[in-house]
Amino acid sequence: MDLQTLRIESKDIKSNYTCAVILSFELVEYSYMESLAGASSHCVLHRVQLEPTEYGDLRIDVPLDNSDVREHFEGLLSSHQYGYDVVTAVAA
Repeated sequence: MDLQTLRIESKDIKSNYTCAVILSFELVEYSYMESLAGASSHCVLHRVQLEPTEYGDLRIDVPLDNSDVREHFEGLLSSHQYGYDVVTAVAA
């Protein structure tokens, strides 16, 4: 398993540009021939962390056991990964 990390910075001036989101995920890509056989490339979300400030090492894990929270971060990852479908590695 080759995990990738995506760090999304806050863009809201009211939040003083704090609270970045760090997504750890795996990109599962299939070849053209495999996709013809029905396989679909997708991302697997493994971990979500919040980083309240860039001036420290504190990272807060976000539990993904709530369907609304999971859906929010799956959508965020999908929008940053060119529309790949996203599934979460955590059982519901």
